[in-house]
Amino acid sequence: MHRCLELAELGAGNVAPNPMVGAVLVYDDRIIGEGYHEVYGGPHAEPNCLASVREEDMGLIAQSVMYVSLEPCAHHGKTPPCADLIVKHKIAKVVIGCRDPFKEVSGKGIEKVRSAGIKVEQGILENRCRELNKRFFTFHTQHRPYIILKWAQTANGFIAQRENDAQTLRIENANVDHSSTTSGAGRLYITNEFTNRL
Repeated sequence: MHRCLELAELGAGNVAPNPMVGAVLVYDDRIIGEGYHEVYGGPHAEPNCLASVREEDMGLIAQSVMYVSLEPCAHHGKTPPCADLIVKHKIAKVVIGCRDPFKEVSGKGIEKVRSAGIKVEQGILENRCRELNKRFFTFHTQHRPYIILKWAQTANGFIAQRENDAQTLRIENANVDHSSTTSGAGRLYITNEFTNRL
């Protein structure tokens, strides 16, 4: 599951509003395939994982274990259901990091795979899998965006030395991990401008 999380992180910034997901296919303690959800609207982690299996290992798929950081989808969206693909390949066992909170999937992917006679284990590194997609989970469970507040202050807790004394602040990575809007204090307090992205 650690490898699934590493792979999933490669999709950061490219898959939203979908979650970041990684998948690894293992036969007899050997990774024979791996993939992740690379871009929104493109194939999910599971089909990318299966597509990476070499020709000489194709016969091993049905005897393998697929590890996936999030429950396989069970609905038709921009791509076909990943749960159907797992069933089609008759993978012996699926190990899932955490259940998908999206109402079109939640529990349905697990049920579809189980009802096909495939063993399912879930909750492996669940907290880390949920943390990776905290924005996705917040949106689907609390029906609001994931909110992060960020400000700059001096070591002794002040934002500026004295009233109206502008300070130069370096915020090099403010937009790297977050979809954010940065606004100066003057604009927020004086003009009451509130900007957000949903």
